Amino acid sequence: MSNYTDNLRYSLAKRIPDMERGFGIDTEYGRIDIAADHAAPIIRMVRIALEKDLAYAERQRVAA
Repeated sequence: MSNYTDNLRYSLAKRIPDMERGFGIDTEYGRIDIAADHAAPIIRMVRIALEKDLAYAERQRVAA
């Protein structure tokens, strides 16, 4: 597989679960801190997006 798909798999396996403790979103205008008790809906959406990207990349055999 490619670095791209490996990165998606790593994000799903490690980064997404880590977000359950809370996380920050950095933008050009500053940081948004998301507390653990507010993280679940955002985590669900990010997980769905990454799973879709991974499925598409695997179908297309995208090489980074």
